Amino acid sequence: MTNTFVIDGVPGRLTTAVAPSGELGHVDLRVGTHGSTLAGLTDALSTAITTALRAGAPPTVFVDAFLRTHYIPAGTTGDPDVPHATSLGDYLAQRLHHNHPDRPERP
Repeated sequence: MTNTFVIDGVPGRLTTAVAPSGELGHVDLRVGTHGSTLAGLTDALSTAITTALRAGAPPTVFVDAFLRTHYIPAGTTGDPDVPHATSLGDYLAQRLHHNHPDRPERP
């Protein structure tokens, strides 16, 4: 599932994938220009989240950690399901919650 957005003039794309088990297994957040600091940091964040998901962390861990974080870019998103975000982390949390609200947690 891929969602595109623009926060405070900064375009981005969030792609998530569900594993055969039905659990969220992959997060790919792309923001900024290739080679930029912002692009590198969001790529690293995506890798860390995906690694944690594959190790058994439930998506709610990331939603709880990033929801309502405040830093720039922030503002309207152009995404009708998540119209406003207080940061890229907040957008990510809101979108994960919207796209994967009842994915089961691993025991």
